[in-house]
Amino acid sequence: MVAAGCASGEPDHSHHRHHSMTAEDAARLRGVATTYLGLLSGGDPTTAWNMWTTDAQRRDPREAFVDRLAHCEPGVPYEVLGVVSDGPDLARVAWRHGERTGEHLLRLHDGQWRVDPADTTTCGAP
Repeated sequence: MVAAGCASGEPDHSHHRHHSMTAEDAARLRGVATTYLGLLSGGDPTTAWNMWTTDAQRRDPREAFVDRLAHCEPGVPYEVLGVVSDGPDLARVAWRHGERTGEHLLRLHDGQWRVDPADTTTCGAP
């Protein structure tokens, strides 16, 4: 078992509960996060949007997302800083993109981890 540490860097963790996860689960979550962030930095927002939860896709339609990211310069890599399990079907991913840091959620839906962006995604903020 892997004890999940807080990826957010926040001193107050009362807003979520950490759960332990297996090394395999941690690797799977990190893989999903790395793939998603790689698509953003590689200039493929359409495929990245396809990884979102249904609710996130309803909130932010594909065309609007792709248009918003069309002026972003691809190539600045994202770094996954940490992945924290907040339950059997919820995880938080902390990331760095250049000088910016942030967080997004992963939600398990029908056996597949889907991205649930915390806010509207713009250049440098998934």
